[in-house]
Amino acid sequence: MKLSTTVFLTFIIFSLMGCTIGLNMSPPAKLDMAGIQQHPSKAGLLLSKELKENVYVKQTSPFDSISYPLGEQTAQIFQKNLPLVFSKVVEIQSRNDIQDVDLIVEPSIVNFSSVIPMPAYNPYTAKIVYRVDIYNKKNEKIFTQTVAGDAQSSKGLMSGFSARNIAADVAQKAMENAIKQILEGLSAAEELKKF
Repeated sequence: MKLSTTVFLTFIIFSLMGCTIGLNMSPPAKLDMAGIQQHPSKAGLLLSKELKENVYVKQTSPFDSISYPLGEQTAQIFQKNLPLVFSKVVEIQSRNDIQDVDLIVEPSIVNFSSVIPMPAYNPYTAKIVYRVDIYNKKNEKIFTQTVAGDAQSSKGLMSGFSARNIAADVAQKAMENAIKQILEGLSAAEELKKF
């Protein structure tokens, strides 16, 4: 009797502690943006530690939550897609690391929100707000762009692992929508045509 009570109480304690499950997000793809104008300049991509380590945790029940690896995904999506706008892109460690670049591109995550619906037949949604600051060799900010990308999916009654997959897909689509806007804005920016 003591053993079964101990096991039962242990189970209850661990259940009440809850857990956070990380979302598995596919590596971002290189976007197809035919007709986008590429600048002939060499850009330094500055991915701060804060950006790379950004994780958004969403409470899904009183006992569970999921975590979105936003920073990791954001870093990859910029690394793969910024060369669509600049002829050469290299990753740099700080804004002082400008010896070999024409300008510095520094993205940041301003905000992220998601809805994991209850009841599950409502849409899953995600919205991300990115800001991109561009600096010249004198470390002067010459351009700033803030965009919001959003996405939604209504895939019916899903639960468990399927719900996490839908949440991850919707977040990734929101990021792709935002990066498309950023690339279009950078390509059209008059301030960047001087480099």
